[in-house]
Amino acid sequence: MENSVIKTAGRVFEILEYFREVRKPLSVRDISEQFGYPLSSTSVLVKSMATLGYLSYDSRIRAYAPTIMVTMLGDWIYESSFSSIEILGLMHSLSDATSETVILAVQNDVQAQYVQVIQSQLPIQFYVSPGTRRPLCASGTGWALLAQQPNAAIARIHQRTQSRLGTAGLPENMELEDVMAQVRKVRTQGYVYSRGTNTPGVGVIAMPLPASPNGPNLVIGVGGLIERLDKSEKKLARLMIESIAKYINAANPGKRKAASKAAS
Repeated sequence: MENSVIKTAGRVFEILEYFREVRKPLSVRDISEQFGYPLSSTSVLVKSMATLGYLSYDSRIRAYAPTIMVTMLGDWIYESSFSSIEILGLMHSLSDATSETVILAVQNDVQAQYVQVIQSQLPIQFYVSPGTRRPLCASGTGWALLAQQPNAAIARIHQRTQSRLGTAGLPENMELEDVMAQVRKVRTQGYVYSRGTNTPGVGVIAMPLPASPNGPNLVIGVGGLIERLDKSEKKLARLMIESIAKYINAANPGKRKAASKAAS
């Protein structure tokens, strides 16, 4: 976690993200042992979250669980662009068809953040947690997000990334022209394929969703082992385009298409 994050605030979101991962009630001890928090401060924190209405306590099993208030915090984000039914329908469709990890990403400053993840169903898989962040200038989902912005804005993001993240944010050879080369792929073929950019042996095929005048830009990605994606890149890209047309474009006929050109 970055040093600029206040400890208590960071712990609140780590706990909520952990609930999302395990999908079951958790005791104070469960949470304390998972993150190495002191038991006493963990107890105070989750009790405060319960008092505010974001967790509920079941005295029978002595465990906490998130309430509907947690889901309501971000419902306006989906509603301003697409409904959660459309987004989840698209993601589950791609998951069922590919068995690979499916990612929904948005821009968070100079990074792409995974806000929704459906994990792979394969024995050897690419596992990534919701909340994971990747540099916009050095990731497939990042390049797909950048492709929807003016070139001048991309140059400013590249500069800010270098000044803020340094070598931890960009590979040494990831100059602006390298970033723009990946952005041009998105603009011409409708998607980009990153190979081992952040995780050795793992690739992500990333594609922008149709632009929305009110909501944030969203990117859908299918991630897996490079040896599998290499064999099915074009097939997966076509499947993604067809799924977006079915779940997003068909439900929102007034919004322009995400990809300017279908994969061939």
